[in-house]
Amino acid sequence: MLAKLQCWTRANPLMVQALAATAGILSAELGGLQGDGPGLMGAAALLLVAAFCWRRAWLLLPGCALVFAFIHATRTDETFRHPLRTVLLGADKPLPATIHGSLLPDFDTTADGRDHALCKAWKIEIPAAGVVIKQEATLLVRLPKGVRFPGAGVFELSGRVYLPRASSNPGAFDAQEYALRNGRVARFDAEGLQRIHGKGEPLWCMFLEAAESCRRRISEQLTKDLEDDPETAAVIRAMALGVSAEADDEIEDAFRNSGTLHVFAVSGLHVGLLGVIALALMRQLGLRRGVSLWVTVGLVFVYAFITGWRPSSARAALMVAVFMGAPLADRESSLQNSLGLAALLLLGSDTHQLFMPGFQLSFGVLWLSVIGSAPMVQRLLPLTELDPFLPPQLANWRQRASSQARRWLVATLSVSTAAWLGSLPFILGHFQSVTPVAVIANCVLVPLSFLCLGATCLSLCASALHLSGAQIIFNNLNWALAKAMVASAAWFAGLPGANFHFQPNAAMANAPAMWRVLELPHGAAANHLRLADRHWLFDVGDETSFRRVVRPYLRSSGINAVTGVFLSHNDADHVGGIEAVITEFDQPRLFCSTQEPGAQDSSLTTLRRLSDATNGRTLRRLRVDERLALSDDPHFKAEARLLYPSQQVQNARGDDRAMVVMLHLGPWRVLWMSDAGWNAEKTLSTSAADIRCDLLIRSQHEQDREMSAEFLLKAAPRVIVCGSDVREPEVMLPESLIQHAKAQNILLFDTWSHGSIELRMSADELHLLPAKNQPQVVLKPRE
Repeated sequence: MLAKLQCWTRANPLMVQALAATAGILSAELGGLQGDGPGLMGAAALLLVAAFCWRRAWLLLPGCALVFAFIHATRTDETFRHPLRTVLLGADKPLPATIHGSLLPDFDTTADGRDHALCKAWKIEIPAAGVVIKQEATLLVRLPKGVRFPGAGVFELSGRVYLPRASSNPGAFDAQEYALRNGRVARFDAEGLQRIHGKGEPLWCMFLEAAESCRRRISEQLTKDLEDDPETAAVIRAMALGVSAEADDEIEDAFRNSGTLHVFAVSGLHVGLLGVIALALMRQLGLRRGVSLWVTVGLVFVYAFITGWRPSSARAALMVAVFMGAPLADRESSLQNSLGLAALLLLGSDTHQLFMPGFQLSFGVLWLSVIGSAPMVQRLLPLTELDPFLPPQLANWRQRASSQARRWLVATLSVSTAAWLGSLPFILGHFQSVTPVAVIANCVLVPLSFLCLGATCLSLCASALHLSGAQIIFNNLNWALAKAMVASAAWFAGLPGANFHFQPNAAMANAPAMWRVLELPHGAAANHLRLADRHWLFDVGDETSFRRVVRPYLRSSGINAVTGVFLSHNDADHVGGIEAVITEFDQPRLFCSTQEPGAQDSSLTTLRRLSDATNGRTLRRLRVDERLALSDDPHFKAEARLLYPSQQVQNARGDDRAMVVMLHLGPWRVLWMSDAGWNAEKTLSTSAADIRCDLLIRSQHEQDREMSAEFLLKAAPRVIVCGSDVREPEVMLPESLIQHAKAQNILLFDTWSHGSIELRMSADELHLLPAKNQPQVVLKPRE
């Protein structure tokens, strides 16, 4: 084994150096290589000089590790430890600021249609903090409403500066860390801008604008004559140009759940397939090998350009160029060495790429596929041979075709299996997902993707030659192939055991019950209760929050099926995602009150639509005092009892019909109130119902800002957990509740300040664990 390893290191020195660079970056990230920059560079220089003077090649490895550790430490100082970030971490709201810097286009828009730009600022004034920062920083700027990108130049911008909200929900996308990894220190909402002079970065600005313009023109050509089917046209644009935001979420989910998402969006696969198509075309044209390679390298960079110079396509173009550069320099190509050199170049320019899932999958999967597929092919090669007793010259065409087909199948399955095994640790680490069906699905969808990309190339060639009829034919062929790919992905994703989510969590398993209050924006709410192997949801958030927060959380927790869902009231911020829950989590049981949907609720509201679609059979309506067993564990009994609303409640406003449920979880009493307001509190305060609780969980009523003191005294909670969002006054934490909690010595937590909150309940203790740097709270059952 040692001899094989030594042989491999001598044959692939650049890959070994790339692994050393990776080790250096990880050491710097984890704090293993700490020290000043000159010290790291001095140590690296000594090692490199020693390696060359005494011809000790192994000294290059620690030298390379130290060089990349220094680069990563420098990059981290420019982002994670930037003075602007330090100032903003101490602020609880955006701060007025004035910045001076150059602008570059960023082709993204916000929900309100405002344009984005990147600002390389060298002066940032924040009067409220009394600081002027002159260290360069890159900020993502949201331009004033109605203002388009003004072109390259140096500007003075006034507005508010803030950090993206860091995610506190397990499994959810962390916008703050993603921005920092991309070199963006903060965000800036511009209220005014004034051009200082016209310099800046005009060439790079022109390049980015030309790439985006080219992508838009090609998008129009590829979907010509497909206007009647915008859904499939969006799929074609996603697969050919990387415009995945326009595609339907359900289609993207089908590709994700079948393990073929790399086919759906522009990736290294598309660039590699384009290189294969280009080389085949050059060969047919009879061009010399050197010319063919130069043309192919040029084409893959042009393709990366027309896709908008996205990181995935630019990264893949560099990998192809490095691999094809060896023959151009009269050197033998080595895929592993080419990967190593490409990784060194990319990490040298930006070490934060190492922590991006795209980079890890691009290099890790390809490298492990190269290592793993060859042994598989060798083992399966005997299955592809002709009959050993039949001379090859005597084999008929059927026998030869059968042999070739078996060779193709063996090679495809081997590469697909090796790629799936190679991607498994990365997919598990980032998405807690396992898709065994991907081994077979890729054997179907990758060839279809190859044909789809070929049809795309032919369509663009016909467009360039003004052959409109041929262009329309190729576009419709592309449409048929895209339809086949979507149908195939959906079929594979729907197979039993096609995908599941896995995340062992010993801490959760040790507690008989676990409740998670998720942090959702703008007044939305969702809660998860785990009882052994049963999973209950109490509201699911709106559709966007479900896709961005609730679903990633459930997947990261290894949850593949939901037992039941309590739907508090017909409010899209609370139940808008229920249709996605039904589709993706094994048809859970649904519970609401007898008053839902309201008599005056529109037919477009979620619960009305759900009730009408099934004649009410999907929803089980609970009456006041009705009890529902949540678990069959005799040692930790769990049940829910509806307290409100009764059949006498006839309010048109949804929040006044919000469900109030008392949960008995072992010795613990949890009062879940959702958006219930004064009417519910008054009814419960004057009723005979026992509303005493250990834990009260609430959201904010749309109009009733304050809580009833009478109700709080009767409920006597020991802990109150509130959903809140200081960006919107109507869902901020009420001041009267804060004062009451102080006066009654009640522990008060809110999701804006404390993040998502986990509660672990056992027979003798309740552990409350806020996500944001707060000490955990431990309660004992009441006497």
